Parts: sequence; structure tokens; C-alpha cells
Amino acid sequence: MAMLCQRCTCARRLFIEKSANGDAILEKLISATKNILVDDSFADDQPFMGAMISEKAALGMVAAQADLVKQGAEVLVELKQLKPGTGFVSPGIIDVTKIDEIADEEHFGPLIKVYRYTDFDSAIAEANNTSFGLSAGLLADSEDDYSHFLKRIRAGIVNWNRPITGASSAAPFGGIGASGNHRASAYYAADYCAYPVASVESEKVNLPQTLAPGLIIE
Repeated sequence: MAMLCQRCTCARRLFIEKSANGDAILEKLISATKNILVDDSFADDQPFMGAMISEKAALGMVAAQADLVKQGAEVLVELKQLKPGTGFVSPGIIDVTKIDEIADEEHFGPLIKVYRYTDFDSAIAEANNTSFGLSAGLLADSEDDYSHFLKRIRAGIVNWNRPITGASSAAPFGGIGASGNHRASAYYAADYCAYPVASVESEKVNLPQTLAPGLIIE
């Protein structure tokens, strides 16, 4: 019997230090995001991403972005509907640092919220300020910083210098919030009810040897 396992993890919030290094990282992210190819799956130049499930979903993301702007957010890369009548949207980046109280809401689309921080523990506290908490990751050279992060972050998947999406089906997939499948069942219930955390770790940040189609990094 064949089994298909699908795991939906998404990087929806990005915490970047307020520093020259943080500015450089954000600038690189903005450049890469602007160069992402969005198109039909059978296009001659293979895209990085296709359409959302419907035009309604696409317009919902446009509206979500506009609502965040009304609250005080700054658009760094605008999410736009690319083709009227379709679910094609361009990916967006929005800085929500200046919003005092932001709604704890998951937007199912390519819009990442950026938070700039000056204190590491304050950033962790804000990251934990959610009812969800499925996955989290830290890009850092210091193993001490990662150990500090791992002990304090509230998530079921915690990775170091590795992507937080595409979790292994061999690892526990849960969290202590409203994400994942943290539901007791059968023989293994005692194990993953204790505190289910799976980690993928690397001492260095490295780009993959080959990038996904439609992803252009200059």
C-alpha cells in the first residue's frame, strides 16, 4: 500500500536584527523576492510558484496587505494580483515592526511579515506571541545562540540553519499550540504529548547547490 504524506509548513514571520548586517540580509531578500518567477506550471521558463487556489484567495491576500498598511505597516515588496480573474499573485514582503498590537492571524498566501528587533529575547517573546507555533528556525553562527533559542521558542519543529518548511515525515509533526497534529492516539501518545519537538540542525548557513526553478538570486 502506498501512502502520500503532505506537510504544510510556512515561513510567515521573519525576525531580523536592526543592524547593518540585518539591513544587508533584508536587501538580499527583497532582491530575490522581486526576481521570483510566477506563472503557469507549463510555462516555457519554469516558474518558482504558480497561482493560489482561486481569485477569491488572491484578492483576500491583497486585502490583508492593505489592512496591515492601514495599521501602520510598510510595504517592502508589494503583493499584487498579476492576472485578473485568476489566483496569480506576486510574492510580497511587509514590515510590521511599527504595529503595536497585530492580530494573530495566518494569511494563506505569499506574504511574509518582517519584524526588526534590537534584543534577542524580546524577539523570541514576540515569536512566541501566537496561538499557533508549528515551526521555527534560527539562522546563526553561534551554537550558544541556538541552544538559547531552542530552550525558549514555543514550536514543535525547531531548526538551526536549515529551512523550516518541508519537514521530514519521519519526524514528529506537532506543536503545543493550534498548529500541527498534536493529538493523543494509540501507543505513541505518551511520547508526543510530553513535548513534541523535532529539529534539523547545521553549524553553518549554506545555500543549496541547486536552486528551485524560477528562483533567481543575484
